[in-house]
Amino acid sequence: MSQFLDHLKPFATELDGFLKDLLDKKLNIDNELKDSIIYSSIGSGKRIRGYLSCEIADFFHADKSDALKLASAIELIHTYSLIHDDLPALDNDDYRRNKPSNHKQFSESTAILSGDALQSLAFEILSDKMEIIDANKQLKLINHLSNNIGPNGMIGGQIIDLNSKENQLSIDEVNVMHNLKTANLFSFSCQSGAIIGNANDKEVDAFENYGRNFGIVFQIIDDVLDKIGDPENIGKTLGKDEINQNKTYLNFYSIEECFEIAGKYSEKAINSLNIFDQLPEVFINALDFIKSRKF
Repeated sequence: MSQFLDHLKPFATELDGFLKDLLDKKLNIDNELKDSIIYSSIGSGKRIRGYLSCEIADFFHADKSDALKLASAIELIHTYSLIHDDLPALDNDDYRRNKPSNHKQFSESTAILSGDALQSLAFEILSDKMEIIDANKQLKLINHLSNNIGPNGMIGGQIIDLNSKENQLSIDEVNVMHNLKTANLFSFSCQSGAIIGNANDKEVDAFENYGRNFGIVFQIIDDVLDKIGDPENIGKTLGKDEINQNKTYLNFYSIEECFEIAGKYSEKAINSLNIFDQLPEVFINALDFIKSRKF
């Protein structure tokens, strides 16, 4: 775990600096909206999605600046989803990333607008001029991201999650929810890193599958940590799944069984990359971290 964090932490610092410069250039405003956007976007996220995207881009020798722009767009999408997810109309969470949620620090209306702005900024960054990526490839990235976070992706998963307290979901339906709500953005993060590195279709598909299984592992462990985690390590209110009556893996399996299932998905993720003769340990270390993480 420490080996992975030794790589992740300096990357998070680098990406925060890059993203801060981007936002300073793009936010031609000086008001509460800007403060709200910066508050949730800079300095507190783990940056795992952006890290995976950049590492995979580097694996295929992509341009570093293009990779950081892509990672910035991904992290802004993730932040927008967290801001909206914490709102009283959804999970009603007052704490995120070891500080008050956006709507508690500012207001519900500002939080809604900040989330909307972050989504727009993400697509603006993706459609900006890149160093190496041509326009056709940018359109492909924008299309894939739109599909992964829209009604057939992350948003679709969120509505299932929101309604799960009223419905007796089966484990298959919970798996669908996890795929849409969480795994889709991880899948895009990995897929997109390969795309900007000019990987072939087989290689792109391999990393897409790696990311999808990675995302399922992440969500299973997230469900477990909501039950047994340390609030100071997690950085958000725990026990919300039970309070909100959301359906998770723990409605069907014990904690021990959840860890076992996460291990099986981790194996699937690594097996997705068997097409490569030599694979950097970073992709294995990332999975080991996710399986045993405490935050």
